[in-house]
Amino acid sequence: MSLFGDEQLTPWQQEPFEQIAKQYAQEQLPHSILMLGEEGVGRDDFAVFVAQWMLCGASEKQVGACGQCKSCQLFKAGSHPDYHYLDVEDGKTQISVAQVRELIEHMQESSHQAGWKVANITNVHALNASSFNALLKTLEEPQPNTLLILQAEQLQGVPATIKSRAQLRKVGVTDSAMTRQWLEQRHDFISREMETGIQLFPTAPYKVESFVEEGEAFKSGEFIYDYADIVQGKQTPMDIAERWQSELENCVFWCQLMFHDVLYIQQGAGEDDVQLKAQFGATATIADAISPKGVMLLLTKIIELQRLIKLKSPANLMASWQSFLIYSSQIAIKYKNIAS
Repeated sequence: MSLFGDEQLTPWQQEPFEQIAKQYAQEQLPHSILMLGEEGVGRDDFAVFVAQWMLCGASEKQVGACGQCKSCQLFKAGSHPDYHYLDVEDGKTQISVAQVRELIEHMQESSHQAGWKVANITNVHALNASSFNALLKTLEEPQPNTLLILQAEQLQGVPATIKSRAQLRKVGVTDSAMTRQWLEQRHDFISREMETGIQLFPTAPYKVESFVEEGEAFKSGEFIYDYADIVQGKQTPMDIAERWQSELENCVFWCQLMFHDVLYIQQGAGEDDVQLKAQFGATATIADAISPKGVMLLLTKIIELQRLIKLKSPANLMASWQSFLIYSSQIAIKYKNIAS
């Protein structure tokens, strides 16, 4: 999403923005907002949009920042002294207490632009116990003209002390019809790849776009056909592991979708019934090669791979990925589908 008025807010972002703008106009804006939205709805872009709008120095507030004033120029350059963006540092899995303490120091300073100060914490769930406790005093005793934006994908797991001290603002798509309409407006048509994306991510429009534009639809097909070769003994697991190493995280996701389609096919589903329609031939081959019991065992391995991805453990992940593909070739023999 553009931060400088090149694009309007998406339909699902307009209502929460109007609520925030109304509270600002009535001088009833809370000091903390818990911004809730799943991946793929532009939640972080929206949080940044709100932050820049709050800091904009234009004499009259509009829908979005002016993009021309000194404050907007500083924001665009990534050097606004009154805006603080907090995310997990590279190579880490959590937001550290040192990061939070530095943020608190900045928020306690006087505004450099004689206006508001805004902090944007991208993922509440990345706060550990120490970093959350350090933040708690700021939530309980906020400074004047400060806004703390706390982001989360889901409400579950958000500490009760945050829920009670921050005002909830949901940023989300209600159904696939809204996703489809938005995509049609942006692209003038819905391609077969988009149809697949909408099936996979019905309430995450940006994920659908990414699935198509970054070639995931095509690459997922290539990978699934390679995987079908493994279970048929046409390619070696180690060759496939090396070929797809750079796409490992995506491959794990594609495997999960693929196995669910395989199970549907084994229950009699046709091409119109599965999620990955373009890969039906390969998934049907896999369904013929491995019994449902074998597929369920492979799904448990996928869950383990997903756990390692979340832990950001690259060495263990690559070894487990290779092991998974070797296991796939073995299980195709041990749990051969008798119906085939």
